[in-house]
Amino acid sequence: MNKPGVILITTLLIVMIMSVISMQISKNFFIALKREAYLDFKNLSYQMLLSSEAQAIETVKRNIDSYRNKLTADNPLLTKNFTYDYDIFSLELKIIDGSNCFNLNSIFNSSGKGYEVNEPRREWLDRYLQLKLLNPTDIESFFDQLIDWVDLDNQPLNFGAENYYYMGPMSKINQFTPKRLLVDLSEIKNLPVMRNIDFLDMSAHLCVIPGSTSQLININTLKPNDSMLIAAFFDEKNLEYVESHIMSLPEEGYDEINSFIKKFTDATNFPTQILSINSKTFKLRTKIIDESFSAELESLVILDVSNTAKVLNRNFNFYK
Repeated sequence: MNKPGVILITTLLIVMIMSVISMQISKNFFIALKREAYLDFKNLSYQMLLSSEAQAIETVKRNIDSYRNKLTADNPLLTKNFTYDYDIFSLELKIIDGSNCFNLNSIFNSSGKGYEVNEPRREWLDRYLQLKLLNPTDIESFFDQLIDWVDLDNQPLNFGAENYYYMGPMSKINQFTPKRLLVDLSEIKNLPVMRNIDFLDMSAHLCVIPGSTSQLININTLKPNDSMLIAAFFDEKNLEYVESHIMSLPEEGYDEINSFIKKFTDATNFPTQILSINSKTFKLRTKIIDESFSAELESLVILDVSNTAKVLNRNFNFYK
């Protein structure tokens, strides 16, 4: 091959290699720009959702007079979907009564020695888990492991688990037990017994109020699918019976709880003080929808007697 031919081929190879390198650089640059835009929108979305959270809290507080005495399922505060349209995206807001679930922290009472078990509420939860058809061993294991997760000592209960398990090879979390009340429902996924239990099915009516042992059920906002929770409360085996009473709730709601309680023969045996005709806890769901992305923030808010709102928990999700 003559020298000019070698030079030409070499030149073409160099050009081809440079083109490939240039294309890769352009691709990486484009990916970097896209990633930066993604992060920018994610951060902007979170800030916008926090702003809408504050707006939602003000909406709840402005409408406090409409449910000061009682809050019913057909109150516009709960039925209305608030929508706000902006130039580049839309924002949706939904306010949900956050009362009608079993707060797992409520099975504990705070004491000078840490946390003691509240037996009536433990029995209520036990009946609920039985209605969920969990086997007795799994139920006992769940209680022992939940108590060990929260209590201050390192001595495991019969079916419990302490640091030796969570720091060992059988556990995926590699951490000590927190020795505090739950802050999120997902924490129970760490319990060994949850390998045998369907978390989504079990937790349908479970919740966590972070750092709080309070428990309140608003009978005026109950829905038919809450029948298992109420049946467990009153130790009523007939779910259809409970569901029928929930479906026949007065449109204007109950003005006092006794009218509802007297429908259950053994009601006097249960801590009916947790039943109410009003709500203090709300879930605020705000969502931003864009052509390329969407983001959602769920905030758990509690109102005290002075109408002061406190955000107890936030869950932020961002979708491409």
